[in-house]
Amino acid sequence: MKAILGGTFDPVHLGHLHAARRAQAALAIPNVTLLLAARPGHRADPLAGIDDRWQMLRLATRRTPDLLASDLEIVRPGPSYTVDSLSELRGTEPLVWLIGRDALADVPSWHRAGELATLCHFVVLDRPGHDRSVPFVPRGFEIVDKVSDLVERPCGGLFCLRNAMLDVSASEVRRIVAEGGDARALLPSDVWTYIWRRGLYRSCGGERGRAQP
Repeated sequence: MKAILGGTFDPVHLGHLHAARRAQAALAIPNVTLLLAARPGHRADPLAGIDDRWQMLRLATRRTPDLLASDLEIVRPGPSYTVDSLSELRGTEPLVWLIGRDALADVPSWHRAGELATLCHFVVLDRPGHDRSVPFVPRGFEIVDKVSDLVERPCGGLFCLRNAMLDVSASEVRRIVAEGGDARALLPSDVWTYIWRRGLYRSCGGERGRAQP
């Protein structure tokens, strides 16, 4: 299986890396691909530009052979749609799209959402404390109880991975930086240094950043 964690990574933080590694361990695969959503077509534009977000993602993964950064959606022109990326990436092995529980209900609004179940499995990343029920199952997907069930079918399975996410978000990181706080505990050290030196997120509101790397 090949697992993909897509996102704007605005910025990439330790929660992303933790979730990717939890999925890697649960799926028993050698690595997880972090795919930058360069020009997301279904949400507001990220605050940091494509180049900055890509450089941060590269910094976060450059010493981690189990986590791979992909620029597929940077190279491909036009809006970044998950269905297009899955179509390009699909080969002989099943694809697994890692998705946060909170984002699951938004799937019907995604571009050509009805095709997703023919291209990949979903592994839903749960936060600690969530109940074990799945509030929403996108069209074409079927809940499975074991990871091995994903291996036995080419696509269309939905597996919930418990306690896969940390209580950290990109919006929290941006707020802390904008208020002049120190967000290094939430970020890979190289990413924090890059944000500071580039002056990213300081105009999001609040005071100009004061914490130094």
